[in-house]
Amino acid sequence: MNMRAGLILIALGGASALAGCNVGGADATNGGPTSDVGSLAVALQLASGATVNTFSYTLTGPTSKTGSIPVSTSTTVSALISPLAAGSGYAISLSGTSTDGSTTCTGTSASFAVVAKQTTQVSVNIACKAPSTTGSVLVNGTINVCPTIDSISANPPVGTAIALASAAHDADAGPSALTYKWTAASGSFVDATAQNPTFNCAVPGLVNVTLSVSDGDTACGDTYNTVLSCPSDADLGDSAWVELGANNQAIARLITPYTACPSITIDGTTSPMNLRVGPGTMAIRPSSSDPTITASTVNTKASVFPVSTCEFNIPSGALAATVAGKKLPLPKANVQRVVVVGDTGCRLSIGNPWQACNDPAQWPFGTISSVAAAMKPDLVLHVGDYQYRDNACPTDGTQPQCQGMSWGYGYDTWKDDLFTPAAPLLAAAPWIMVRGNHETCNRAGQGWYRFLDINPYSATKNCNDPANDDLGNYNDPWAVTFGDTQVIAFDSANTSKSAYAPATKPADVTPFNNYTTELGEAQVFSQNASFLSIFAVHHPILGYTPGSPLTGGNPGMLSVMNAKYPSAYYPPGVGLAMHGHVHDFQGISFASGHPATFVAGHGGDNLDAALPSSITIPPAANTVVDKIAYSASFGFMVMDKVGPQNWTYTAYRVDGTVLTQCTQAATTACPMGMCSDPTPGKAITCSNVGSLM
Repeated sequence: MNMRAGLILIALGGASALAGCNVGGADATNGGPTSDVGSLAVALQLASGATVNTFSYTLTGPTSKTGSIPVSTSTTVSALISPLAAGSGYAISLSGTSTDGSTTCTGTSASFAVVAKQTTQVSVNIACKAPSTTGSVLVNGTINVCPTIDSISANPPVGTAIALASAAHDADAGPSALTYKWTAASGSFVDATAQNPTFNCAVPGLVNVTLSVSDGDTACGDTYNTVLSCPSDADLGDSAWVELGANNQAIARLITPYTACPSITIDGTTSPMNLRVGPGTMAIRPSSSDPTITASTVNTKASVFPVSTCEFNIPSGALAATVAGKKLPLPKANVQRVVVVGDTGCRLSIGNPWQACNDPAQWPFGTISSVAAAMKPDLVLHVGDYQYRDNACPTDGTQPQCQGMSWGYGYDTWKDDLFTPAAPLLAAAPWIMVRGNHETCNRAGQGWYRFLDINPYSATKNCNDPANDDLGNYNDPWAVTFGDTQVIAFDSANTSKSAYAPATKPADVTPFNNYTTELGEAQVFSQNASFLSIFAVHHPILGYTPGSPLTGGNPGMLSVMNAKYPSAYYPPGVGLAMHGHVHDFQGISFASGHPATFVAGHGGDNLDAALPSSITIPPAANTVVDKIAYSASFGFMVMDKVGPQNWTYTAYRVDGTVLTQCTQAATTACPMGMCSDPTPGKAITCSNVGSLM
């Protein structure tokens, strides 16, 4: 910045007027008037307003002088410089600097002359320069063509997964390769930075999805919004069924991949189902294959349940119910036909033959389910063991028949072993679900409590924490009545293969006491003579276990039952017993007044060896077998009502042809005084006896 100020130099004339005078300047001289000298008066004004305390001058010419002019108390500069020799060729230069050092002022006069005895006036233009307060920018601009999203497409959902595809382009292919970022209002992406990710729905209905594409320039990108349609529970074909609990409570259950439950409509009234338990991955725990969890654990794994279980109690007397597009089978007041099936899973277990789960000849449960459903049952009784896929199929090439099969205790195995193959039978009738030893806490107990147990889901009684297994391995019995018949469901899942000895084995005290208490609870139901009482317990009590040697019923349960009800074994009033566990069919009638026994454990798992053609031992002490029919072949049973507290019991092969049919008769006497039960069990007579093909 240039600032101009003026300096006026005035030569004072007349010696008399200035004799002895010194005017303003720091270097003004005090000489008397002479005839050959003159003087110079200086005055300076700064237009900038800068503070300058001192100006320096340099005078050249006939007389040369230098000096300074103090101006700290004035905004002008003036001085009388004398004496000067008269003459021409004079010039004066001035310079000053502001007190803050930011401004410098300089100026030089034109050539002038000094006249004797006169004061010469001289003007000096001074330029004051302040430092620059502005700068400049050199702009080197580059042109970036922003990327463009051309399209987003979505494949039809597969379950709750939707495969997405996108197309985008960047005309100048820079400054970086294209990157992708997907976001959604709900749900999740398998890889939210992939160009073509998979989206997993979290709730049914419409969901907004946004794709953002960038070429690395933060000011340059493109976004694309679209709407996906997540399938409804009806579209997904969720597993849904009805099971019967205590006091004949019908419980609707449904499995959904979503965290929210759908609504159920009962007789025109729609209500939301209740969440029983949501998705979860359970921490790995000891199993029957790996009793101790270590770093080398290979035969068990964490149980993954990526689904929610929903439930709703159906009011008694309801006529119609639908959920997720499915019509639910409701209990009938007049039950005429009951399908009995057991031990239905596909065996994948170390130490056992590995089944070919995709071969219906080797694992026929899916066929059994369809054939049994076609017989239009009013009720289904499953006597336990639903899931058998304990371990991974060996990958050493020795077992090609089971490669790729799901294994462990998570939802995938429950789906493959039960819900998919059993779908026709689940849709046909309500179920009574008895627990088997494959549903203990160190096996598939977590799934049992999530899906099948009739009691409310508990934070502690769920088999997740091994510390709570003494809770999770036992359940109270319950009864389901239909007409003049009742099924008493008894949980023997955790029973021992050896007789209990609580007096000498501390570990036997808890199971022995638990089962003793449960037998007493079952007696409350069985002693009601208004019903034919069918005792449904997974482990055979008065049945046979093939092997070398042949053995009778389960030693653990026999020891408890014989202690509670000596020689009778069952609570008073039990008419018949239904079992699984042994993988064959057995129909046994007793001459000792004990309840007739059926074993229906031939629903799909590897069959046991056939019983010997000649059976010479009783299934338990103080029992006498009258007749027995048995077969080591796949199949199921059907009960058909034929009269008051009277049924026929038909054993079917897989294809629905009859293996044998047994009729029921009352036992009128207790020979040899063997019956402590005042109400002896029923007898049966089968059309074919002995070993059946």
